[in-house]
Order: sequence, then structure tokens, then C-alpha cells
Amino acid sequence: MRTVLVKNSPPIDVNILHKQRGFVLTVEFILITTILIIGSFVGVIAIRDALIKYKFKQLDRSVIVSDANNRVLGPMVGFDEHEAPLLFFIDRTLSPGNEGREQAFRALIGIRDDRFTSREPIYYTQLNCKGDPCIKPTSSERLDNRGVDIASTDTGAVSYFHALQDGPNYAIGQDPSGGLKGFLYRESVEACPVNVITAVTGSRYISQKVVFGSPCESPFTLPLPTGDAPRNCPSQANDGSLLCPQVGPDACGVAERNGQNKCACPDGYYDAGSLLGLSTGQCCPEGTTAEAGLIGITCSGPGLVKAESVPSVSDPSQNALEGYQPPFNVNLPAAGSSGEEWRYTPPESEN
Repeated sequence: MRTVLVKNSPPIDVNILHKQRGFVLTVEFILITTILIIGSFVGVIAIRDALIKYKFKQLDRSVIVSDANNRVLGPMVGFDEHEAPLLFFIDRTLSPGNEGREQAFRALIGIRDDRFTSREPIYYTQLNCKGDPCIKPTSSERLDNRGVDIASTDTGAVSYFHALQDGPNYAIGQDPSGGLKGFLYRESVEACPVNVITAVTGSRYISQKVVFGSPCESPFTLPLPTGDAPRNCPSQANDGSLLCPQVGPDACGVAERNGQNKCACPDGYYDAGSLLGLSTGQCCPEGTTAEAGLIGITCSGPGLVKAESVPSVSDPSQNALEGYQPPFNVNLPAAGSSGEEWRYTPPESEN
């Protein structure tokens, strides 16, 4: 056994020194630890109560729409002019888009107590909203720029939201069974099979109107494009001349003559004369179709296109809105309190 001699002190055993190494628990440490632990518990409880209060306030302010079977349609994103809640329906049933990826779009739908609504109407080739359903292309002001109340201009049933998605147009049309609830339709690539001569015998289902009974307008003159006259320029003028500038609001397209380029179409126009094999200098706006008739060339805009039913994801044989049953309702805020106190909610069972 080794011993250490210290001056004026008895010998000390080294092994005893090693055995006594460790932490000395003091009263101060116990007091500090107790305060920290108790403070932590108090802080956690305060955070819990604050989160629960915040959650209940959110529930009071959030509007959730459900049907008669308590099937949730979704949270409200806004109101229309009649204070009907607006919801987003996400359509994921389209064909694969670019690079084989599925393409999804939103449809903005209004919910009333007994039916679905949309800004856009659905047009039908027969009376009483029967026959082929048709719809306008997105943001088509030229086909429907008049309002639904007193036919005031520039207030028509035109939705710009769907155009911002660079996707198809969506609208609520009549339930084929004649119900008031309505089905969801979208724009297809097929032209509407409507006869120009009998277009007055068609009908329109405009769900946004506040009317008693069915919102079907029958008969209704279908909004067919009449066509605009093309922009003309002198047929014998060369580019750079005073009568035919190369660019600008007076420019138009003419076939090449005597080895010199003729007037060019301005931005947003194309050479309709050359497209139809004519030597006349006439330009049509981009997005229109040049047609040669008895009175010359006309620039016709896109007309109505055929509307197709949006299928349900769970059952493609049904419409996407067919499974929901009116009357529709919204959730209510908590009753009898301001939402400041903590409410105990027992956890749900695993079953």
C-alpha cells in the first residue's frame, strides 16, 4: 500500500482519494433544479392552453361546408355576390399532361342550401336544357358580355379564374335527371354541335341567378360568333411607303410583289389573305379563324365547345358532384363562451 506523507499531517491513503471522486449534491442545486422543473411544467401547460385557445378561435372563424350526410365538401375560400360560400374543387381526372404527368385544375364552385352554382353557364342545343351541353372557351367576352339581370354590358357571366390556370373552363349545368342540385361540366376539344339557323331554339342553365325553381332559360339565343372584318391595306403598296408601313396600327399582310416584301401584319395579327391563297392584304387577330365568304374574309372567334361531365374519382360512371346530397350547411362557432377557457376533449378510441 502506497502512502503520501504531507508535512505536519498524518499519512493519506491514495486509494481512499480515488474512491471519493464524484459530484457533491448541495442544497442550492436541489433548490435550483426544483424551481426549473416546476417552471417547465407551468410553461408547458401555458403553451398548451394558448394553442387550444388559438385552435378554437380558428374553428370559430373557419367555414366548413358539408352535405346532408355530414360529408365534408371542403373549407370556404370566399363568398360570391349572394354570400354563398365558394369552394375549390380539384379535378384530377384529366389525361396525362406534358411528360406523362397528370394534370389537375381547380374549379370554383358556389354552394347554396339546395344547389351548386358557378359564374359560367352551360348552354344546351335544345329547349328546356336538353340535348348536348356546351360551354364557352375561357374568358370569352365576345360571346357573353351582357349581365344576367338587366342585360347590362360588360357584366356578363364570364369567369376569368379558369383562364388564369391555362386550363379548361368549368361550369355547373343541369342534372340530367332534372334535379336542382346541378352537375359539374368542363370544356372539351370538340365543337358544339349547334345549328346556326336553329340556335334561337337552344337554352341556357345559369346557376348563378337567384330565381324560384330551375335556373334554365328556355328558349335562349346561343352566343355564336358573328365574325369581324379583317384589317385591310392598299394592295399595290410596298413596304416602307407612306400608305403601308412595315409595323404599326395600319400595317397588314400582302403577298410579295416584284421581288419586294409587302406590308407586314402588326403584332397580334396574321396574314389571312395569304393563308386562304388570296392576293389581298388582309390580317386577322391571333386566336381567330380566317374564313372566305361571299362578302370577303371574316375573322371568326372561337364559338361554343362541347362540355363533358367531370367524373368522380371513386366512381367514373358518376358525376363528381353526384354523391353529395342537399341541404348543404356550414359549421357553427362554439356556443356559450368566448373561447378563452381550456376545454378538455377526450381522445378518440383506436376503433
